[in-house]
Amino acid sequence: MTTGERIKKLRKEHHMTQEELGEKLGVQRAAVQKYEKGTVKNIKRDSLILLAEILDTTPEYLLGWDDMPKNAIPVPEDAALVQIPIIGRVAAGLSCLAENNILEYEPVLANSVSRAEKYAFLRVVGDSMYPVFMEGDLVLVQVQESVDSGTYAVVTVDNEDGVIKRVVYGHDFIELQSVNPMYPPRRFENEDVLRIRVFGVVKEVKRKF
Repeated sequence: MTTGERIKKLRKEHHMTQEELGEKLGVQRAAVQKYEKGTVKNIKRDSLILLAEILDTTPEYLLGWDDMPKNAIPVPEDAALVQIPIIGRVAAGLSCLAENNILEYEPVLANSVSRAEKYAFLRVVGDSMYPVFMEGDLVLVQVQESVDSGTYAVVTVDNEDGVIKRVVYGHDFIELQSVNPMYPPRRFENEDVLRIRVFGVVKEVKRKF
C-alpha cells in the first residue's frame, strides 16, 4: 500500500472529506488530492507529522516504514485523544479487528493507553456481569493472549463469540465467573482448558446515560 493509499483509507475511516482534511492541514483540497494520488513524492516533514496526528497514526506508518496494522490504533505522542475502534463481535484470533467488524470509534485519553499495545472497545450485551458491567457499557480491552487470575477479561470458548468474565486459574482448571449470581461459573478442566482463548484484559468501562 502506498502512502497516498494509506492517507485516503484513514481519511475515509475518520469520515472526513478531502476538504475537511485540507482545512485541518491548512492546505487546499487539491493538495490532499495530490497526497492521495501520490503526485507529491516527498511530503514536508511538518505536514507529515500533522497529517499523522489528524489521522491518529504515525508518520512511519504513513510512509510504510512501520507495517503495524492500522487497526492497532497507534497513539500519537502529543495527541490529547486517540480513537479506538468499537468492534461488533469478538472471535478467536485477531480477525475481529478487521475493518468490516468495526462499528465506529470511541475517543480515549492518549495517556491512558500504551503505544506498544493494541486496543478495542466491546459493547456489553446481557446482564451476566451486572452490576459491574451493564448492558450497553463500552469496555476498553487491551489485546493480549493471557491475563492474571482474578482479572476481568474477554475470552472465547470454542467458536462462540467473546464474552466478558472473571478468569480464575486453578491447578488443572480455568473457571469463567459471572458477577450476577444468577449465572453459575463455567469450569474447564484438564484438556478442556484448551477450548478457552483470551482475547484481552478489560482496562476501562464507559457508561453513557
